[in-house]
Amino acid sequence: MKSLLFSVVLLLVSAMAFPISLALGEDQSPTGNYSNVVLEGDPQHLGFPVPFPEPNLPPDVGPFNPPSYAVSETAPAIAEISRTAGRDEVVSMTGVALADQCAFTIFSQAAGAQHGAVTSVAPLVADDTAATLLLPVTLPAWSMYLIWPSRGADHGKAIAINRTEAWWTGPEKGVPGEAVSVYGRNLAHANGKTRSHVYIKPTGRPGWYLRPRSVNPFRVEFQIPDLPAATYEVWMHNGHGGRYGWSGPLKLEILAKSPWAGQDQNVVDVTRFGAIGNGVVDDTHAVEQALEAAGNSAPATIYFPKGDFRISATLHAPAEVTWRGAGMDETKIRLARVIKESMIVSPGDNVRFQNLTLVGDGKTDGHPVVSLSSARDIRFEAMRIDAWGGPALDAQDVRGLSIYASELVENGSFYGTSRQVFFIDNKFRMTRYGESVVALWGGSDFSMIGNELTNADESRDDGHGIGRFFVGQAHFGSLRNLYWERNVSRNAAPHDCDKVDCNKGEQICFEIVGSQLIDRFIRASATTVTFGALPNRGEQIKSGLDLVIVGGRGAGQHRHIVSTSGFRVVLERAWNVIPDKTSRFALAATASRAAIYDNAFQGRDSYAQHDSDSTGVLLYGNVYDVVVDSNNISRMRHGMMTVALDSTRGLSPFFLQYSNNRVSQSNSGLYVGTTFADSGVAGIWGGLGNVYRGNIFEDIAYIGVEYETWDHSGSDYNGTVFDRNRFDGVRYGFVDAYKLMWTHDGRFESGPRSGRSRRINTVLHGNKFSRGATRLEGSMGFLTMHPDNTWLNIGSRWTDFSGGNAGPPL
Repeated sequence: MKSLLFSVVLLLVSAMAFPISLALGEDQSPTGNYSNVVLEGDPQHLGFPVPFPEPNLPPDVGPFNPPSYAVSETAPAIAEISRTAGRDEVVSMTGVALADQCAFTIFSQAAGAQHGAVTSVAPLVADDTAATLLLPVTLPAWSMYLIWPSRGADHGKAIAINRTEAWWTGPEKGVPGEAVSVYGRNLAHANGKTRSHVYIKPTGRPGWYLRPRSVNPFRVEFQIPDLPAATYEVWMHNGHGGRYGWSGPLKLEILAKSPWAGQDQNVVDVTRFGAIGNGVVDDTHAVEQALEAAGNSAPATIYFPKGDFRISATLHAPAEVTWRGAGMDETKIRLARVIKESMIVSPGDNVRFQNLTLVGDGKTDGHPVVSLSSARDIRFEAMRIDAWGGPALDAQDVRGLSIYASELVENGSFYGTSRQVFFIDNKFRMTRYGESVVALWGGSDFSMIGNELTNADESRDDGHGIGRFFVGQAHFGSLRNLYWERNVSRNAAPHDCDKVDCNKGEQICFEIVGSQLIDRFIRASATTVTFGALPNRGEQIKSGLDLVIVGGRGAGQHRHIVSTSGFRVVLERAWNVIPDKTSRFALAATASRAAIYDNAFQGRDSYAQHDSDSTGVLLYGNVYDVVVDSNNISRMRHGMMTVALDSTRGLSPFFLQYSNNRVSQSNSGLYVGTTFADSGVAGIWGGLGNVYRGNIFEDIAYIGVEYETWDHSGSDYNGTVFDRNRFDGVRYGFVDAYKLMWTHDGRFESGPRSGRSRRINTVLHGNKFSRGATRLEGSMGFLTMHPDNTWLNIGSRWTDFSGGNAGPPL
């Protein structure tokens, strides 16, 4: 059986090396096996949206003239695929009939060329669920590629790689002159930082191209133009794919006036009502009177001059009122006694806090210093909130929360199901082993840019956090549309395992476990699925749930549920492959559409001395379509982690991309595996379509790649790709073994034969593993404890280890 499989792999690789190319001109008919081609210039024929009316493309966007194939119901079909890749890189996909004499027809068109080319390529490895594909080196450099699965003259639906994907706008509303960003994937030309095209238009009418203020592959910022107040469409184009390269529309509401308009014109000074601010006198009554006056005359500003204002009761922030001081180092509002509730409660909308310090002094009895409840349009600017030992904020269901250039001294705040949340250029000082700067239990449209995480005072035992910037959990429903950029952490990890649970310290942590399998499938259409029964998920419906195909036909797809009618669920967008009775489903609270880009995450220098879970990025459970790119991660127990759990609930991460990251001075570089799987169901996938590409790992004390398996059937990984990663200075290069996470001495074991999660069709392409200066004795380049796991190695090398330099078995 093994020799037959190896022969098939050799045949496929040989076919890959000799692609069939076909140039397509404007009036040229294809030849050979492409007699069913119709040259058709409508992107919507392939399901790609375009603005209406359609504008002329910018001059630097070249033509893109693909063929159109009649889609055959009997042809292979792609359910999901890696969305970003360049030539000579490997993509992973799921689908139907991908192993049954399937080839892939790839259309590309070089920049400036009037004609494109069609290339036919065989998969690297494929089975009934998944396939991997090496994009030919003959393709144009990073560009948009269309891929059709085909068998003979029959073609399935085309899927695009490197096509612009605009996910969300933030803020979603503003006045002319304010900055707005579009967040997504593949937003920049050549996946760089120089070019992107923003097009804004009224619905049904022509619009205008805008010049971006800043560009990267995941975020493009622009200034709101001087247009009449209305809701506009925003379209994005990365410069590739011609008329087929648009993404949109997203909505942007241009306002006639700011939510805080007029507040600066009506200033109420607290000293007019008798406030002293000398740090001795109780100013509660005077401040309450000033707040009442400001609320009655809103929009208004309540002003606190330089001073130390002591209060002894909760203050209620009226709507449409700004709180302003003379500067965060000049004006303080301080709790004078224990009140066992929040210092400030703000149930109203359109409230700002500026240039103040709020000091809880430990007198809120564990309550947040500021409670925002379900408010709308709240802004903190140049604020300090000193909540030492407790939470700074409670924002359970806020829509429109912005915190700029502020300092929060706390043990972490709760943001519930809030959406349109923005943290920019803040300093977070963690205390009393605080769990996380941010805890989010649902919601969407969340961004952290340019923030710093440190311990508040390392000379004090209670002046440490445990190293978490963010913890996302799905208690109240799915999370989506999340972004991190240019955030920095310093010395952030559990520091004393006698005083804190060291199974923590994941700096960006998704722990998404709200999932359960659904049986009794009845029927499905492109946008609906009907079951014989559905579980009652209660509170999680608040932020919405997803339907995930975790096995059988269409595996790897997830769709957001927009409504239910009886036991019929209606989906936000159509399936690429419609499921059937062989499909296995999970009703899941998920995390999806997130980018973690260009951050610097640092743990402690004790990373190799004791066990902990200090990690740069942990994607754990039902996490999909997340990109971890260009981050600098150091001094971690595990640099980056992808974790599937027990398959009885379908807790499976699909289509994640870790690319261009640098991990250094860490115990282990990359963890990919199944853990805590105390039960299992065969046929439920643990990981599909995950790609690790172009990462650099240096000075790794223990294992470069931990490929872990656990007890019980199910939670298998299929089509995992390790593509052109480099490992320098590592004692154990790549280890496939059982319960690896807690090993430390190189004593590796195999999983139980009766049932364990497997690793199927893993592709190793162009990776380099070098022992470097680590100890030679006992070192191992590649080690698998599971001979029934399957591999394909294309050009990966292991050098200078005492064993395992030959790589995986053939």
